[in-house]
Amino acid sequence: MSDILKKRDALASALQSFVDLCDEAEAVIGNAEVQGSGERDFSVLLDTLLPLPVDKDSIQGTNMRQLQMLAEGCTKCRLCEGRGRVVFGEGSVPARLMVIGEGPGFEEDASGKPFVGKAGKYLDSWLGAIHLDRNNAVYIANIVKCRPPENRDPEVDEVEACLPYLKRQIQLVKPQIILLVGSVAARSLLGVPDGVGKLRGRFLRYEGTPVVVTYHPAAVLRNMELKRPVWDDLKKVAAYLDIQLPRRS
Repeated sequence: MSDILKKRDALASALQSFVDLCDEAEAVIGNAEVQGSGERDFSVLLDTLLPLPVDKDSIQGTNMRQLQMLAEGCTKCRLCEGRGRVVFGEGSVPARLMVIGEGPGFEEDASGKPFVGKAGKYLDSWLGAIHLDRNNAVYIANIVKCRPPENRDPEVDEVEACLPYLKRQIQLVKPQIILLVGSVAARSLLGVPDGVGKLRGRFLRYEGTPVVVTYHPAAVLRNMELKRPVWDDLKKVAAYLDIQLPRRS
């Protein structure tokens, strides 16, 4: 066992002993029988105090902080050459809903945050319509972490280079359901050739997790006739999460 693993085990043992002692003290003060608290999970605290070393060639096994560090230093495809900032993703971990788009735009590249332009504000209104928001129980990310030039669709090799980061994010976020917005997101994650029109309107699966596909907010802003089918898709998400919505036409 490496030195860092030994130190993590020792720290976890000390923390467990401290928690047990606190439980005993609380029982004595309350004149109650000592109830064992059981073994605790200190992994988040251990990752903060004694983080495992990052293997730049290995994504599997990383925690979210380590994964972000790897993504921010990534040079696996040409998109790294023109990026302003890596747009890693943000939100709650774990999350009830994970929203995945295709890639950062100009505003996202400048801020380092996903979906912050007009399409992002419109996405916020979608989430609000089903009683969710990006700061609570939602995680937002993209297929690629760097902005493609002129906001073009990412190339196949760019998607292949970046997709392992997203797949590890999904493992860490553990969403109850995934909402894929736009054809690029749907095709890239699901590995299918179909567009949104053929994929939406039903529940799909990604490694066992339910998936709903809908149009990208930017596409709806360009064509408001897509607003109705998007609302139908959002209602499917809400129904799966057992979110009660008022009746509306």
